[in-house]
Amino acid sequence: MSLNSKGEEKIIWKKQKLLLLFFDILFAVVSIVITYNIVPERIIGSVRSIYLEVIVFTLLVVGIFAYLDLYNYLVFLNRFRYIYRTIKGLGYTFVLYLIWLWVSSSFHTQKVVSILILFLIFSLLVYFTRTILIPIFSILLPSREVVLYAPEGNYRDIRDWSKHHMVSGITIKKISEDREEIENYVKKGFPVIISTFTEEWETLIETLFYFKGRVPVILFSPLLTGIDGVDYWGYLEGVPIVYFRWSGHSKIYRFMKKVIDVMGAILAIIIFFPFMIIAAAGIKLTSKGPVFFMQNRVGKGEKIIKMLKFRSMIESSDDKPHKEFVKGCINGDSDRNFKFMDDSRITSWGKMLRKTSIDEFPQFFNVLKGDLSLVGPRPPLEYEVTQYSDWHKKRLSVKQGITGAWQVFGRARLPFTKSCFLDIYYTENRNLWFDLHLLSQTPQAIVFGKGAY
Repeated sequence: MSLNSKGEEKIIWKKQKLLLLFFDILFAVVSIVITYNIVPERIIGSVRSIYLEVIVFTLLVVGIFAYLDLYNYLVFLNRFRYIYRTIKGLGYTFVLYLIWLWVSSSFHTQKVVSILILFLIFSLLVYFTRTILIPIFSILLPSREVVLYAPEGNYRDIRDWSKHHMVSGITIKKISEDREEIENYVKKGFPVIISTFTEEWETLIETLFYFKGRVPVILFSPLLTGIDGVDYWGYLEGVPIVYFRWSGHSKIYRFMKKVIDVMGAILAIIIFFPFMIIAAAGIKLTSKGPVFFMQNRVGKGEKIIKMLKFRSMIESSDDKPHKEFVKGCINGDSDRNFKFMDDSRITSWGKMLRKTSIDEFPQFFNVLKGDLSLVGPRPPLEYEVTQYSDWHKKRLSVKQGITGAWQVFGRARLPFTKSCFLDIYYTENRNLWFDLHLLSQTPQAIVFGKGAY
Protein backbone atom coordinates (compact mmCIF):
# COMPACT_ATOMS: atom_id res chain seq x y z
CA MET A 1 0.00 0.00 0.00
CA SER A 2 1.40 3.34 -1.00
CA LEU A 3 1.54 6.08 1.60
CA ASN A 4 1.01 9.79 1.45
CA SER A 5 3.34 12.39 2.95
CA LYS A 6 1.85 11.85 6.41
CA GLY A 7 2.35 8.09 6.23
CA GLU A 8 -1.38 7.33 6.15
CA GLU A 9 -3.02 4.78 3.92
CA LYS A 10 -4.63 6.35 0.90
CA ILE A 11 -8.22 5.26 1.50
CA ILE A 12 -10.91 7.77 0.64
CA TRP A 13 -13.64 6.45 2.95
CA LYS A 14 -11.50 5.11 5.81
CA LYS A 15 -13.49 6.85 8.58
CA GLN A 16 -16.84 5.66 7.23
CA LYS A 17 -15.49 2.11 6.97
CA LEU A 18 -14.34 2.18 10.59
CA LEU A 19 -17.70 3.59 11.69
CA LEU A 20 -19.58 0.77 9.99
CA LEU A 21 -17.26 -1.75 11.61
CA PHE A 22 -17.56 -0.12 15.05
CA PHE A 23 -21.36 -0.03 15.04
CA ASP A 24 -21.63 -3.63 13.83
CA ILE A 25 -19.39 -4.85 16.67
CA LEU A 26 -21.21 -2.66 19.22
CA PHE A 27 -24.70 -3.71 18.18
CA ALA A 28 -23.78 -7.38 17.85
CA VAL A 29 -22.82 -7.31 21.53
CA VAL A 30 -25.82 -5.16 22.47
CA SER A 31 -28.21 -7.52 20.66
CA ILE A 32 -26.97 -10.52 22.65
CA VAL A 33 -27.17 -8.59 25.94
CA ILE A 34 -30.72 -7.35 25.28
CA THR A 35 -31.86 -10.79 24.16
CA TYR A 36 -30.58 -12.49 27.29
CA ASN A 37 -32.20 -9.86 29.47
CA ILE A 38 -35.55 -10.61 27.86
CA VAL A 39 -35.40 -14.39 27.72
CA PRO A 40 -36.05 -16.37 30.93
CA GLU A 41 -32.93 -17.41 32.81
CA ARG A 42 -33.61 -21.14 32.40
CA ILE A 43 -33.19 -20.81 28.63
CA ILE A 44 -30.06 -18.66 28.73
CA GLY A 45 -27.58 -21.16 30.04
CA SER A 46 -24.37 -20.36 31.92
CA VAL A 47 -22.72 -16.95 31.93
CA ARG A 48 -19.69 -18.55 30.30
CA SER A 49 -21.81 -19.74 27.35
CA ILE A 50 -23.20 -16.22 26.89
CA TYR A 51 -19.70 -14.75 26.69
CA LEU A 52 -18.80 -17.36 24.08
CA GLU A 53 -21.92 -16.58 22.06
CA VAL A 54 -21.08 -12.86 22.11
CA ILE A 55 -17.62 -13.60 20.70
CA VAL A 56 -18.83 -16.06 18.05
CA PHE A 57 -21.80 -13.96 16.94
CA THR A 58 -19.64 -10.81 16.65
CA LEU A 59 -16.96 -12.62 14.63
CA LEU A 60 -19.62 -14.03 12.31
CA VAL A 61 -21.14 -10.60 11.75
CA VAL A 62 -17.82 -8.91 10.98
CA GLY A 63 -16.52 -11.78 8.85
CA ILE A 64 -19.62 -12.18 6.69
CA PHE A 65 -20.23 -8.44 6.32
CA ALA A 66 -16.59 -7.96 5.29
CA TYR A 67 -16.87 -10.87 2.86
CA LEU A 68 -19.91 -9.22 1.23
CA ASP A 69 -17.98 -5.94 1.06
CA LEU A 70 -20.50 -4.18 3.28
CA TYR A 71 -17.71 -1.98 4.65
CA ASN A 72 -17.08 -0.60 1.16
CA TYR A 73 -18.57 2.88 1.35
CA LEU A 74 -18.83 3.21 -2.42
CA VAL A 75 -21.20 0.22 -2.37
CA PHE A 76 -23.08 1.85 0.54
CA LEU A 77 -23.94 4.79 -1.74
CA ASN A 78 -25.91 2.43 -4.00
CA ARG A 79 -28.78 2.16 -1.55
CA PHE A 80 -31.00 -0.53 -3.11
CA ARG A 81 -28.04 -2.72 -4.00
CA TYR A 82 -26.62 -2.24 -0.50
CA ILE A 83 -29.93 -3.08 1.21
CA TYR A 84 -30.15 -6.32 -0.76
CA ARG A 85 -26.62 -7.32 0.21
CA THR A 86 -27.24 -6.36 3.84
CA ILE A 87 -30.29 -8.65 3.94
CA LYS A 88 -28.13 -11.39 2.42
CA GLY A 89 -25.47 -10.72 5.07
CA LEU A 90 -28.01 -11.00 7.88
CA GLY A 91 -29.30 -14.27 6.42
CA TYR A 92 -25.81 -15.77 6.12
CA THR A 93 -24.95 -14.66 9.65
CA PHE A 94 -27.91 -16.32 11.30
CA VAL A 95 -27.66 -19.52 9.25
CA LEU A 96 -24.02 -19.91 10.30
CA TYR A 97 -24.93 -18.93 13.87
CA LEU A 98 -27.55 -21.70 13.96
CA ILE A 99 -25.03 -24.17 12.55
CA TRP A 100 -22.51 -23.19 15.24
CA LEU A 101 -25.14 -23.62 18.00
CA TRP A 102 -26.00 -27.06 16.64
CA VAL A 103 -22.37 -28.17 16.25
CA SER A 104 -21.49 -26.92 19.74
CA SER A 105 -24.56 -28.70 21.20
CA SER A 106 -25.94 -25.35 22.42
CA PHE A 107 -29.10 -25.55 20.35
CA HIS A 108 -32.36 -26.79 21.84
CA THR A 109 -36.05 -26.24 21.16
CA GLN A 110 -36.53 -23.68 23.92
CA LYS A 111 -33.76 -21.55 22.47
CA VAL A 112 -35.64 -20.89 19.23
CA VAL A 113 -37.42 -17.95 20.83
CA SER A 114 -34.18 -16.30 21.93
CA ILE A 115 -32.65 -16.81 18.45
CA LEU A 116 -35.64 -15.15 16.78
CA ILE A 117 -35.48 -12.24 19.23
CA LEU A 118 -31.75 -11.86 18.60
CA PHE A 119 -32.34 -11.90 14.84
CA LEU A 120 -35.05 -9.23 15.11
CA ILE A 121 -33.09 -6.94 17.43
CA PHE A 122 -29.86 -7.10 15.49
CA SER A 123 -31.62 -6.64 12.13
CA LEU A 124 -33.38 -3.52 13.44
CA LEU A 125 -30.12 -2.12 14.82
CA VAL A 126 -28.32 -2.77 11.51
CA TYR A 127 -31.15 -1.02 9.66
CA PHE A 128 -30.97 1.89 12.12
CA THR A 129 -27.20 2.09 11.64
CA ARG A 130 -27.33 2.13 7.84
CA THR A 131 -30.30 4.49 7.46
CA ILE A 132 -29.84 6.90 10.37
CA LEU A 133 -26.49 6.77 12.17
CA ILE A 134 -24.05 6.41 9.29
CA PRO A 135 -25.70 9.12 7.15
CA ILE A 136 -25.64 11.51 10.13
CA PHE A 137 -22.01 10.79 10.96
CA SER A 138 -21.03 10.99 7.29
CA ILE A 139 -22.52 14.47 7.06
CA LEU A 140 -20.82 15.56 10.30
CA LEU A 141 -17.42 14.09 9.42
CA PRO A 142 -15.03 16.32 7.48
CA SER A 143 -15.46 15.43 3.81
CA ARG A 144 -12.50 14.24 1.74
CA GLU A 145 -11.45 16.78 -0.87
CA VAL A 146 -10.92 15.32 -4.33
CA VAL A 147 -10.24 16.71 -7.79
CA LEU A 148 -12.32 15.88 -10.85
CA TYR A 149 -10.38 15.29 -14.04
CA ALA A 150 -12.54 15.39 -17.17
CA PRO A 151 -10.23 15.21 -20.23
CA GLU A 152 -13.15 15.57 -22.66
CA GLY A 153 -14.90 18.22 -20.54
CA ASN A 154 -17.82 15.90 -19.73
CA TYR A 155 -18.26 15.79 -15.96
CA ARG A 156 -21.85 16.79 -15.20
CA ASP A 157 -23.13 13.29 -14.30
CA ILE A 158 -20.44 12.45 -11.77
CA ARG A 159 -20.36 16.00 -10.38
CA ASP A 160 -24.11 15.91 -9.74
CA TRP A 161 -23.80 12.42 -8.22
CA SER A 162 -21.28 13.61 -5.64
CA LYS A 163 -23.15 16.85 -5.04
CA HIS A 164 -26.59 15.32 -4.52
CA HIS A 165 -25.32 12.57 -2.23
CA MET A 166 -25.03 14.49 1.03
CA VAL A 167 -23.48 11.41 2.61
CA SER A 168 -20.93 10.85 -0.16
CA GLY A 169 -18.10 11.98 2.10
CA ILE A 170 -16.30 13.76 -0.73
CA THR A 171 -16.08 17.36 -1.87
CA ILE A 172 -14.86 18.28 -5.32
CA LYS A 173 -12.09 20.82 -4.84
CA LYS A 174 -11.31 21.41 -8.49
CA ILE A 175 -12.71 20.44 -11.90
CA SER A 176 -10.30 20.57 -14.81
CA GLU A 177 -9.65 19.24 -18.30
CA ASP A 178 -5.95 20.01 -17.96
CA ARG A 179 -3.81 17.15 -16.65
CA GLU A 180 -0.98 19.49 -15.64
CA GLU A 181 -3.39 21.45 -13.47
CA ILE A 182 -4.64 18.21 -11.88
CA GLU A 183 -1.02 17.13 -11.37
CA ASN A 184 -0.49 20.05 -8.96
CA TYR A 185 -3.22 18.61 -6.73
CA VAL A 186 -1.99 15.04 -7.10
CA LYS A 187 1.40 16.09 -5.73
CA LYS A 188 -0.44 17.30 -2.62
CA GLY A 189 -2.15 13.90 -2.20
CA PHE A 190 -5.63 14.74 -3.52
CA PRO A 191 -7.55 11.67 -4.76
CA VAL A 192 -8.77 11.93 -8.35
CA ILE A 193 -12.14 11.28 -9.94
CA ILE A 194 -11.72 10.56 -13.66
CA SER A 195 -14.79 11.28 -15.75
CA THR A 196 -13.91 10.22 -19.26
CA PHE A 197 -16.20 9.63 -22.20
CA THR A 198 -13.50 8.41 -24.54
CA GLU A 199 -14.41 5.54 -26.84
CA GLU A 200 -10.82 4.31 -27.02
CA TRP A 201 -9.70 1.70 -24.50
CA GLU A 202 -6.06 2.64 -24.91
CA THR A 203 -6.86 6.22 -23.93
CA LEU A 204 -8.93 5.10 -20.95
CA ILE A 205 -6.20 2.83 -19.57
CA GLU A 206 -3.44 5.38 -20.20
CA THR A 207 -5.42 8.04 -18.34
CA LEU A 208 -6.12 5.68 -15.44
CA PHE A 209 -2.55 4.39 -15.09
CA TYR A 210 -1.09 7.88 -15.13
CA PHE A 211 -2.17 8.04 -11.47
CA LYS A 212 -1.20 4.45 -10.55
CA GLY A 213 0.22 4.05 -7.06
CA ARG A 214 0.17 7.78 -6.39
CA VAL A 215 -3.37 8.58 -5.27
CA PRO A 216 -6.66 6.68 -5.14
CA VAL A 217 -8.75 7.00 -8.30
CA ILE A 218 -12.49 6.82 -8.88
CA LEU A 219 -13.13 6.00 -12.53
CA PHE A 220 -16.39 6.89 -14.27
CA SER A 221 -16.62 5.87 -17.91
CA PRO A 222 -19.59 4.86 -20.10
CA LEU A 223 -17.12 2.59 -21.92
CA LEU A 224 -17.54 0.19 -18.99
CA THR A 225 -21.32 -0.03 -19.42
CA GLY A 226 -22.40 -3.65 -19.67
CA ILE A 227 -20.12 -4.93 -16.90
CA ASP A 228 -22.98 -5.47 -14.46
CA GLY A 229 -23.20 -6.86 -10.97
CA VAL A 230 -19.61 -6.36 -9.80
CA ASP A 231 -19.89 -6.43 -6.02
CA TYR A 232 -17.18 -3.85 -5.42
CA TRP A 233 -18.42 -1.13 -7.76
CA GLY A 234 -21.00 1.60 -7.54
CA TYR A 235 -23.34 2.30 -10.45
CA LEU A 236 -24.85 5.52 -11.77
CA GLU A 237 -27.70 4.85 -14.19
CA GLY A 238 -26.01 1.64 -15.31
CA VAL A 239 -22.55 3.18 -15.67
CA PRO A 240 -19.96 1.68 -13.28
CA ILE A 241 -18.14 3.85 -10.74
CA VAL A 242 -14.89 2.00 -10.10
CA TYR A 243 -12.54 2.65 -7.17
CA PHE A 244 -8.83 1.92 -7.61
CA ARG A 245 -6.75 1.64 -4.42
CA TRP A 246 -3.65 0.22 -6.14
CA SER A 247 -3.28 -2.54 -3.54
CA GLY A 248 -1.89 -6.08 -3.49
CA HIS A 249 1.82 -5.33 -3.31
CA SER A 250 2.58 -5.95 0.37
CA LYS A 251 4.83 -8.84 1.45
CA ILE A 252 2.20 -10.04 3.93
CA TYR A 253 -0.42 -10.32 1.21
CA ARG A 254 1.90 -12.17 -1.16
CA PHE A 255 2.89 -14.60 1.60
CA MET A 256 -0.72 -15.28 2.65
CA LYS A 257 -1.74 -15.72 -0.98
CA LYS A 258 0.96 -18.35 -1.41
CA VAL A 259 -0.21 -20.19 1.72
CA ILE A 260 -3.82 -20.16 0.49
CA ASP A 261 -2.71 -21.39 -2.94
CA VAL A 262 -0.85 -24.40 -1.57
CA MET A 263 -3.43 -25.36 1.06
CA GLY A 264 -6.34 -24.72 -1.28
CA ALA A 265 -4.83 -26.74 -4.12
CA ILE A 266 -4.15 -29.74 -1.85
CA LEU A 267 -7.69 -29.59 -0.45
CA ALA A 268 -9.21 -29.24 -3.93
CA ILE A 269 -7.27 -32.25 -5.26
CA ILE A 270 -8.52 -34.37 -2.34
CA ILE A 271 -12.15 -33.23 -2.70
CA PHE A 272 -12.34 -33.39 -6.50
CA PHE A 273 -10.28 -36.54 -7.00
CA PRO A 274 -13.38 -38.77 -7.52
CA PHE A 275 -14.67 -36.34 -10.18
CA MET A 276 -11.28 -36.43 -11.90
CA ILE A 277 -11.38 -40.23 -12.01
CA ILE A 278 -14.85 -40.11 -13.59
CA ALA A 279 -13.73 -37.42 -16.05
CA ALA A 280 -10.70 -39.49 -17.10
CA ALA A 281 -12.82 -42.62 -17.56
CA GLY A 282 -15.32 -40.70 -19.66
CA ILE A 283 -12.59 -39.36 -21.94
CA LYS A 284 -11.15 -42.84 -22.55
CA LEU A 285 -14.60 -44.32 -23.25
CA THR A 286 -15.88 -41.61 -25.59
CA SER A 287 -12.91 -40.63 -27.75
CA LYS A 288 -9.47 -41.71 -28.89
CA GLY A 289 -6.38 -40.08 -27.47
CA PRO A 290 -4.75 -39.23 -24.14
CA VAL A 291 -6.68 -38.24 -21.03
CA PHE A 292 -4.62 -35.14 -20.33
CA PHE A 293 -3.73 -32.26 -22.59
CA MET A 294 -0.61 -30.17 -21.99
CA GLN A 295 -0.81 -26.68 -23.45
CA ASN A 296 1.58 -23.74 -23.58
CA ARG A 297 0.10 -20.68 -21.91
CA VAL A 298 1.48 -17.22 -21.13
CA GLY A 299 1.93 -16.43 -17.45
CA LYS A 300 3.19 -13.52 -15.38
CA GLY A 301 5.62 -11.32 -17.25
CA GLU A 302 4.87 -13.20 -20.50
CA LYS A 303 6.67 -16.31 -19.22
CA ILE A 304 5.57 -19.53 -20.95
CA ILE A 305 4.04 -22.13 -18.63
CA LYS A 306 2.86 -25.68 -19.31
CA MET A 307 -0.80 -25.84 -18.29
CA LEU A 308 -2.48 -29.19 -17.63
CA LYS A 309 -6.09 -29.89 -18.64
CA PHE A 310 -8.38 -32.82 -19.28
CA ARG A 311 -8.63 -33.30 -23.03
CA SER A 312 -12.02 -32.07 -24.24
CA MET A 313 -11.33 -32.03 -28.01
CA ILE A 314 -10.75 -34.63 -30.65
CA GLU A 315 -7.11 -35.61 -30.96
CA SER A 316 -4.90 -33.56 -33.34
CA SER A 317 -7.61 -30.96 -33.95
CA ASP A 318 -6.85 -27.90 -36.07
CA ASP A 319 -6.63 -24.67 -34.04
CA LYS A 320 -6.77 -22.37 -37.08
CA PRO A 321 -10.52 -21.55 -36.66
CA HIS A 322 -9.92 -20.55 -33.04
CA LYS A 323 -6.94 -18.41 -34.01
CA GLU A 324 -9.08 -16.49 -36.50
CA PHE A 325 -11.84 -16.12 -33.93
CA VAL A 326 -9.43 -14.77 -31.31
CA LYS A 327 -7.93 -12.34 -33.78
CA GLY A 328 -11.41 -11.06 -34.61
CA CYS A 329 -12.32 -10.62 -30.93
CA ILE A 330 -9.18 -8.71 -30.02
CA ASN A 331 -8.65 -6.63 -33.14
CA GLY A 332 -12.01 -6.67 -34.88
CA ASP A 333 -15.46 -7.01 -33.35
CA SER A 334 -15.06 -5.47 -29.89
CA ASP A 335 -18.63 -6.43 -28.90
CA ARG A 336 -18.26 -10.14 -29.70
CA ASN A 337 -18.34 -12.45 -26.68
CA PHE A 338 -14.86 -13.81 -26.02
CA LYS A 339 -15.76 -17.47 -26.31
CA PHE A 340 -15.62 -19.75 -29.34
CA MET A 341 -19.09 -21.36 -29.27
CA ASP A 342 -20.31 -24.26 -31.42
CA ASP A 343 -16.75 -25.53 -31.72
CA SER A 344 -16.90 -28.76 -33.74
CA ARG A 345 -13.56 -29.87 -32.28
CA ILE A 346 -15.09 -30.44 -28.82
CA THR A 347 -16.31 -33.96 -28.03
CA SER A 348 -19.73 -34.62 -26.47
CA TRP A 349 -18.05 -35.58 -23.18
CA GLY A 350 -15.76 -32.57 -23.51
CA LYS A 351 -18.75 -30.23 -23.68
CA MET A 352 -19.92 -31.48 -20.30
CA LEU A 353 -16.42 -31.12 -18.85
CA ARG A 354 -16.18 -27.55 -20.12
CA LYS A 355 -19.69 -26.60 -19.00
CA THR A 356 -18.85 -27.67 -15.45
CA SER A 357 -15.19 -26.54 -15.66
CA ILE A 358 -14.07 -30.05 -14.65
CA ASP A 359 -11.62 -29.97 -17.58
CA GLU A 360 -9.62 -27.43 -15.57
CA PHE A 361 -9.32 -29.48 -12.35
CA PRO A 362 -5.81 -30.78 -13.22
CA GLN A 363 -4.60 -27.18 -13.00
CA PHE A 364 -4.55 -27.52 -9.21
CA PHE A 365 -1.28 -29.38 -9.82
CA ASN A 366 -0.04 -26.28 -11.69
CA VAL A 367 -0.85 -24.30 -8.56
CA LEU A 368 1.21 -26.66 -6.39
CA LYS A 369 4.07 -26.34 -8.86
CA GLY A 370 3.89 -22.54 -8.57
CA ASP A 371 3.01 -21.78 -12.19
CA LEU A 372 -0.53 -20.65 -11.35
CA SER A 373 -2.41 -19.13 -8.44
CA LEU A 374 -5.90 -20.11 -7.34
CA VAL A 375 -7.04 -16.55 -8.12
CA GLY A 376 -5.75 -14.44 -10.97
CA PRO A 377 -6.37 -13.65 -14.63
CA ARG A 378 -6.65 -16.72 -16.84
CA PRO A 379 -3.39 -17.50 -18.69
CA PRO A 380 -3.87 -16.77 -22.41
CA LEU A 381 -2.66 -18.81 -25.36
CA GLU A 382 0.54 -17.75 -27.08
CA TYR A 383 -1.22 -16.74 -30.28
CA GLU A 384 -3.69 -14.66 -28.24
CA VAL A 385 -0.86 -12.59 -26.78
CA THR A 386 0.55 -11.90 -30.26
CA GLN A 387 -2.67 -9.95 -30.88
CA TYR A 388 -2.47 -7.98 -27.62
CA SER A 389 -2.05 -4.23 -27.49
CA ASP A 390 0.19 -2.82 -24.76
CA TRP A 391 -2.76 -2.17 -22.46
CA HIS A 392 -3.96 -5.77 -22.75
CA LYS A 393 -0.61 -6.98 -21.42
CA LYS A 394 -1.26 -5.29 -18.07
CA ARG A 395 -3.35 -8.34 -17.17
CA LEU A 396 -0.08 -10.32 -17.32
CA SER A 397 1.55 -8.28 -14.55
CA VAL A 398 0.54 -10.79 -11.85
CA LYS A 399 0.58 -14.58 -11.56
CA GLN A 400 -2.21 -16.04 -13.67
CA GLY A 401 -4.89 -18.10 -11.96
CA ILE A 402 -7.59 -20.77 -12.17
CA THR A 403 -10.39 -18.32 -11.43
CA GLY A 404 -10.64 -14.56 -11.37
CA ALA A 405 -12.84 -11.50 -11.72
CA TRP A 406 -13.66 -12.29 -15.35
CA GLN A 407 -14.78 -15.85 -14.50
CA VAL A 408 -17.03 -14.67 -11.65
CA PHE A 409 -18.46 -11.44 -13.04
CA GLY A 410 -18.32 -12.02 -16.78
CA ARG A 411 -17.24 -15.40 -18.15
CA ALA A 412 -18.20 -15.68 -21.85
CA ARG A 413 -20.92 -13.03 -21.66
CA LEU A 414 -18.46 -10.15 -22.08
CA PRO A 415 -16.35 -9.10 -25.05
CA PHE A 416 -12.57 -9.33 -24.72
CA THR A 417 -11.99 -5.64 -23.93
CA LYS A 418 -14.34 -5.63 -20.94
CA SER A 419 -13.09 -9.01 -19.73
CA CYS A 420 -9.56 -7.63 -19.93
CA PHE A 421 -10.56 -4.58 -17.89
CA LEU A 422 -11.98 -6.83 -15.16
CA ASP A 423 -8.63 -8.65 -14.99
CA ILE A 424 -6.76 -5.33 -14.81
CA TYR A 425 -9.09 -4.18 -12.05
CA TYR A 426 -8.18 -7.31 -10.09
CA THR A 427 -4.43 -6.87 -10.60
CA GLU A 428 -4.56 -3.35 -9.14
CA ASN A 429 -6.96 -3.99 -6.25
CA ARG A 430 -5.93 -7.39 -4.93
CA ASN A 431 -6.36 -8.28 -1.29
CA LEU A 432 -7.18 -11.41 0.70
CA TRP A 433 -10.89 -10.63 1.00
CA PHE A 434 -11.11 -10.10 -2.76
CA ASP A 435 -9.36 -13.44 -3.39
CA LEU A 436 -11.54 -15.33 -0.92
CA HIS A 437 -14.67 -13.72 -2.33
CA LEU A 438 -13.80 -14.74 -5.89
CA LEU A 439 -12.96 -18.27 -4.75
CA SER A 440 -16.28 -18.64 -2.94
CA GLN A 441 -18.26 -17.21 -5.87
CA THR A 442 -16.64 -19.45 -8.48
CA PRO A 443 -18.67 -22.63 -7.66
CA GLN A 444 -21.88 -20.63 -7.99
CA ALA A 445 -20.83 -19.36 -11.42
CA ILE A 446 -19.99 -22.93 -12.47
CA VAL A 447 -23.14 -24.57 -11.06
CA PHE A 448 -25.46 -22.12 -12.81
CA GLY A 449 -23.29 -22.25 -15.94
CA LYS A 450 -23.57 -18.48 -16.37
CA GLY A 451 -21.67 -17.59 -19.49
CA ALA A 452 -20.04 -21.01 -19.77
CA TYR A 453 -19.86 -23.01 -23.04
